[in-house]
Amino acid sequence: MGGNASDVETQLGVEGIELVAHHGVYDDERERGNRFRVDVQMKGHWIDALRSDDLRDTLDYDAIVKQVHSVSRRQCFHLIESFAGAIADDLLEAFPQAIEARVCVRKLELPEWGPEACAVAVVTKRTT
Repeated sequence: MGGNASDVETQLGVEGIELVAHHGVYDDERERGNRFRVDVQMKGHWIDALRSDDLRDTLDYDAIVKQVHSVSRRQCFHLIESFAGAIADDLLEAFPQAIEARVCVRKLELPEWGPEACAVAVVTKRTT
């Protein structure tokens, strides 16, 4: 298999991470909690995994989910965009082979907007 770490880019992610957390602008939201769904896409140079087929050479999806939950427990956010940004920062710090983290946070169950409506924020951060 050709290529080296600089010309092979891999995108990995986890979609549909659901959690209940006490984020929100209003006091009643922070007291009762809200349902959120988080999608994570990460880009990086995990060329060793393409050759080895070994979990030690790539991102562990379970570790991504744990990082998302850790950020949610560590701090209360008023805005879903600041929540998404904090997740992206945390993921880039935790996984040094990553060059980009794209995080989509959906705030679910907003009945006043309609049965399927949700608020969405997408943040993409790259290493420098």
